[in-house]
Amino acid sequence: MARGRAGRSKAQRRRAGASRVSAGQARKARVGAAARAQAERTWWERRTLGTQTWLAIAAIVAVTGGHFLMWELLLPALGDLVGPVPVVSTVVGWLFCGGALTATGVTMLNWRTFSAGARSRWTTVSVVWGVVAFMVGVPSGIAFDVSLPLDYWAGLFAGARGVLALPLVAGLVALVWIGTARLLRRKARCSRTTAGWLFVAYAVVLLFWGATFLRMV
Repeated sequence: MARGRAGRSKAQRRRAGASRVSAGQARKARVGAAARAQAERTWWERRTLGTQTWLAIAAIVAVTGGHFLMWELLLPALGDLVGPVPVVSTVVGWLFCGGALTATGVTMLNWRTFSAGARSRWTTVSVVWGVVAFMVGVPSGIAFDVSLPLDYWAGLFAGARGVLALPLVAGLVALVWIGTARLLRRKARCSRTTAGWLFVAYAVVLLFWGATFLRMV
């Protein structure tokens, strides 16, 4: 009887120990899953709703102020600097908006081969450059009143109007893409690489437009 009770007590202790180990492992698994979920959230998602609201308001104020500062100070001064060299001035003007499209395309093209750090850096570059392109591209009275060298203005105008027309162009390309896929009886898929090539090609078309037809205006 004593041996039976001792055996049962040992078995109970082993089961209790095993249950404690299982509970500890479950807690570690939950903590690890929560940490991974927190790490996978973007910087924006980790902010509170109030912080997101204030950041959005600050971004709107900064973009609006940046638009007027660029058209009042930066763009005219840069135009005076590069204006005497026609080809260079056109490319410099195009870079403000066309460069943003190119950076976005390069990021998409190399997304699979980039390391995590490179992805983060290129994404940051694309976003910041995109904000600059938006500040330049938004039409306003001050933008129309500024006098710029013709070649420089052609590159600037081509890139700016290209950014503004991007949603319309993207919609037309999507319609053509879907229609072609249906005619060929294939699925209308657009990979990240294909989208990257389209961004780069669109930027090159804008540069060609600014370097040729707009300079004849």
